Amino acid sequence: MENSQPLFPAIEAHRGDSSNAPENTLAAFKAAIDLKTPWIELDVHPTGDGALVVIHDDTVERTTGATGAVCDLTLAEIQKLDAGSWFSPLFAGERVPQLAEVFELVASTSTRLNIEIKTAPEGQDVAPGVVDLLRRYRKEREYVVSSFDLPALLQVQALAPEVPLAILGWGPDLLAIAQEHHFPWIHGFFATMDAEAVAQAHAAGIGVNVWTVDDPDTLASWKAMGVDKICTNCPELMLAAAR
Repeated sequence: MENSQPLFPAIEAHRGDSSNAPENTLAAFKAAIDLKTPWIELDVHPTGDGALVVIHDDTVERTTGATGAVCDLTLAEIQKLDAGSWFSPLFAGERVPQLAEVFELVASTSTRLNIEIKTAPEGQDVAPGVVDLLRRYRKEREYVVSSFDLPALLQVQALAPEVPLAILGWGPDLLAIAQEHHFPWIHGFFATMDAEAVAQAHAAGIGVNVWTVDDPDTLASWKAMGVDKICTNCPELMLAAAR
């Protein structure tokens, strides 16, 4: 019988199940859901005409083979691109999804989203659209919004103080920022996080997510440190180790 207890640490699929499907696509998110991954991390950029699309880089080259900055292309132009063939011919024709499509896929499941807002050009704000979707799907208290971009997080906070926020970065710098702005999470690069950093965060009532950890043999040490969540490119392996 499968253990019904919540996993600790929780496992978060980095850009979806990016080991078995092209990152930040609906195929990767479906694969993560099929694994019953507790969390999915994804990245959001604005298009030139104000849509929110899920892609990591600020250009489309690496994952579509096309050229151009995401913020300079229209949604229609981006939706014509093939975001799957670079990974495998099996995924030819996979598109760059809109954030709304991901909400539609994930919202009815038990999997939660960690929505990373990438730094956008001035005047192309992502926060209002993210908040609108969180409220439309009634996930404003369940999902987390994260960013390296503090102003983007503060914009979300001003629009929707109830949304859990996470500052991304390197261990020593994160806790003071989170405390100052009342963020409930820090998301730290794994090599900069240790037991002392985790203990200090927990003493302040702040949760800790480490990224990006792909070695299941290290899971026991992260668990011993007390980290709350592990972001990984290998959710299948990490889930098996955790279970």
